[in-house]
Parts: sequence; C-alpha cells; structure tokens
Amino acid sequence: MTIFDDKKALRRKILDERKNINIVEKEEMDNKILDKLYESEYYRKSKKIFIYISYDSEINTKGIINKALEDNKKVYVPRTEFKNRLMDAVEIMSLDNLVESDFGILEPSIKEPHIDPNELDLIVVPGVAFDKQGGRVGYGAGFYDRYFNKISEDNVGRIIKLALAYEFQTLDKVPMNDKDIPVDFIITENEFISCKI
Repeated sequence: MTIFDDKKALRRKILDERKNINIVEKEEMDNKILDKLYESEYYRKSKKIFIYISYDSEINTKGIINKALEDNKKVYVPRTEFKNRLMDAVEIMSLDNLVESDFGILEPSIKEPHIDPNELDLIVVPGVAFDKQGGRVGYGAGFYDRYFNKISEDNVGRIIKLALAYEFQTLDKVPMNDKDIPVDFIITENEFISCKI
C-alpha cells in the first residue's frame, strides 16, 4: 500500500474502511486473528495480559478477555483519564461491573487499584494503522506511547507489545514521530508479522 505523511488523513481513510467491513466477513477475519493469537507462544506464556476492550469496528477482544480468564491468566484493561491523558491497567475478573466512559468505552471503576506496568507480560495494543517495522498510528490521544514510557529499561525487551489488525490496516510505512513507540508483533487474518529487527 502507499505511504501516508498525514496521520489525520490516514486515520480517516482506514477507519472508514474498517467501519464498512461486511459483518460476516469481519467475524471470519476476527476468528482467524484470534486463533493466531491463542496459538502464539506470547499468549501461551503470558500470565498477566493488558488488553483493550474493543469498541465500534475494532477486532473483537471480548472473546480474548473471556478465554484468557478461562485460561487462568490475570487480565488487565485500560482505565483512562482524558483530562491528564493518563492510562492505568486495572485487573478484571469478568466483563461485568464495568462503567461506560464519556466516550462510550467500558472501563473499570476509579476505585479499583491498578498494576505497575513492569509486572505485565503482554500488552495487546489498539491502533488504526501499522507498518511492518512496528510503526503504529493510534487514535491520536497518545495514551499508549505515554504508558510504554513507564516500562523500565530492564523490562522493555521482556514485555511484548502486540497489535491485532486487519490486513488493510498494515501499510508499507506509517508516519511516526520521536514519541511514537513501535509494537513488536502484528497479527492479521493472513499473517503473524515480527517487527523486531
């Protein structure tokens, strides 16, 4: 695919495309992506997984959350504070008892304690577009890049940053700046991409 210089234009184009996926086709692609994730050593070896709760046209992560809980893994989901652009990982035991944020996204209550990012094994990272070098265009708030900066140098190589994406979301090159932190792996319906050079 082509190279984009403008993040906003790229976001618009990919999100429009994602919203227009046929429902049956989406479910098939989601299942292929989920199967690849479950078969991966990164999922199997992880004891503590930080994963976003899917929203709108995102790949359905609710199935992953339920399976991870069944597999006796500790599951953490994001709790965001938009005013300060901060995000924490909060443990959940189920998808019940979550509250809807101002943006309609399900989150744990403010009363629940959060985990130190350095204790995590796997972070499933959302995004709009990616490239095979691990470049990522998110939704524009910078939550994940700031969160990754809390991980100590000792743990950067150990904690896996993995993205789930449809094939059309992976481009030759996405625009990145100094603050953007790449992901390690991308799973699409067609391939498992290692971005580590």
